[in-house]
Amino acid sequence: MHDLARCAITDGDSTLEGYVVAFAAGTMNIRSDHWATGPIAVGDDVEVTVLDEVRGLVTYVGCFARVSALSLQITDVVPRSVVQRRQAARVRVAEKFQGLVASPDETMRAVPFVTVDISAHGARISTSARLEKGDLVAFDFWTGYRTIPLEAEVLWAQETGTGTWHYGCRFVSLEERDSDAMFRYVAQTQGAQRRARLQH
Repeated sequence: MHDLARCAITDGDSTLEGYVVAFAAGTMNIRSDHWATGPIAVGDDVEVTVLDEVRGLVTYVGCFARVSALSLQITDVVPRSVVQRRQAARVRVAEKFQGLVASPDETMRAVPFVTVDISAHGARISTSARLEKGDLVAFDFWTGYRTIPLEAEVLWAQETGTGTWHYGCRFVSLEERDSDAMFRYVAQTQGAQRRARLQH
C-alpha cells in the first residue's frame, strides 16, 4: 500500500521528505535521495503524512526501527487520520505578496495582496485592487524548502465590509512536482497548526 507515494516524516521539530518503498504488516520502509536535516534515533516516535492519490492525506504514527543514510524503517505503524482528499485540503495562511496581474486583454500590472487561505490547487486572496474573472495573478511562494512560481486564475470575487475584495483563484500550469510540493506544504502546515491548537 502507498507504494512510491510521497511522504513527510515529522520527528519533533524536524521534517524529512521521501517516498514509501513498502508498507505492510505495520512496517513502513521509506527512502529519499537525500534527507533534509535533524537527528534521528531508533525508538523515537514519528508521524508520517502520506500523499495518496486515491485516499488523499493519510497520517500515521509509529516509531523508528532502522535508520541508514537514505532509508528509514518505521514499525508499529497505525493510522491516525485521513484528513481530506487532495483537492479539499486547505489551510489559513496570511502572507503578503506582490503579484503580477495579466488580464485577458493582455494588460499587466503589479498588485499587492494577502493570502487568506491556500491549497495545493488554489488560493483565496485579499486585496483592495479590483480584479476580474479570468485575470491571472503570478507570484512566488516559499514552501519552507524552495520557492515555487505560481500562476492563479481568478474564478470569483466577493466584496468585504472593509473596502477590500476576496478572490477565489485556481492555480494553472502547475507542474506535478510543484503541485506535490504545495500539497506537502499544506499538509505540514495543517499538522503544525493542529499541534499548536492542542498546546493551548
